Amino acid sequence: MSFGIIEVITLLLGMAGFGLQANPKAPTADQALQYAVADADIAIHLDAASLVPGNYKLLGQLADQPQIKASPELQEMVRHTVSEVEGARSLAKMTTGLDVTTDIYDATAFFQIVPHADPSFVLAVHGKFSTGNLDKIAKLSNKSAVKLGAGTIVDSNGPHDPAIALTKEGVLLVGTPGLVRDRLADAWKSPSHDAGTNLGYVAEAVNAKPVFAVVLTMSPGARSEAISHLGKQSFATDLVTRHKAAGFSIFHDGIGWTWVDSTKAGVDSMELVSNGVIDVLRAAQIAPRGIAKIAMGALDSYSGTSPQIDDLIKHKADIQKIIETYTGDGNFKVKSDKNPKTMRLSVRATGKSVSEVLPLGLLLPGAAVALLPVLTDEEAAKPVLVPGPAPAAKPTPAKPPAPKPPAPKPTPAKPATK
Repeated sequence: MSFGIIEVITLLLGMAGFGLQANPKAPTADQALQYAVADADIAIHLDAASLVPGNYKLLGQLADQPQIKASPELQEMVRHTVSEVEGARSLAKMTTGLDVTTDIYDATAFFQIVPHADPSFVLAVHGKFSTGNLDKIAKLSNKSAVKLGAGTIVDSNGPHDPAIALTKEGVLLVGTPGLVRDRLADAWKSPSHDAGTNLGYVAEAVNAKPVFAVVLTMSPGARSEAISHLGKQSFATDLVTRHKAAGFSIFHDGIGWTWVDSTKAGVDSMELVSNGVIDVLRAAQIAPRGIAKIAMGALDSYSGTSPQIDDLIKHKADIQKIIETYTGDGNFKVKSDKNPKTMRLSVRATGKSVSEVLPLGLLLPGAAVALLPVLTDEEAAKPVLVPGPAPAAKPTPAKPPAPKPPAPKPTPAKPATK
């Protein structure tokens, strides 16, 4: 049985509670940067505690929502999806001892661009970790966890494979072997993240308590490597050449970005680009609502032309509710601060939720459709009959030749007449 528009509408209504949550115990910059790479070109931060636990709980309750239970086929599909996610979670817990939905709090990765080679990196993860977890991880690769300095390490299989370690503070480290070993030494000290330094920009991003953040502060070598891939002069190469720092963050109630330029003209140009992005984000919120209103107003004219159109007409109120849930009115707040002296631009766009700023309404309906299988499990389990080669035709026996007609008898000659 295939799913129709009603199941899609029902699923979207059921998913309305999913989103990002504020984390009152979000990590500080001191915590996130304790094992940072001082001259990292790229830093990425994720506050998993504001994203995973709440949404995982809602996923487990999704099949029991009244509107989902009203459709046995949809409820079965949701339960099957939850079962697969739960299976992956159980497998990870069995092999590593970690519950990925509750035992991981936050993670911050630091990358160094290495010309003509893979980047060097360190990933620092806070959560509920123990040496027992490390022992189980080691067994997966037939290795042992050994003491090193103030922590424990599972070394790599080669110079290009990452090492995994647990520090004395219980922070899980994954990364380039040499960088991980350095951070286990008794003499290790956290690098400075004073204002204006590479890590200073990362610290500012982390202290703003985002759910996700990425900060780009490129070294001269990294810039040259990037420009060599970008090729001829363009807007992108200009940005890479002149920027000092760039950051983008997603919060539970919106987004923000920072740009630090090396020229006054450059920061003026980026302010214009920034204002244009804000205009596009506002339009992307309003346009889906306008298009939906036009479509809903025109639907009645097609009543009776197809069962699908009739279903849409019956659920116009639900469709309107979905549109209002997943889109905003474009009136989110924007705080933009440009400092000509420091050549810095900081922008923060805020709504009641992140979906009021980011146009998630353009993405979630498509994601819901992708989640709906075309067939139920029973139909998918049916064997598919593949036609084989056609049987060879039997030869038609040749017909015997027709018998020759008998030769005509000679006519006797008439006697001569006297």
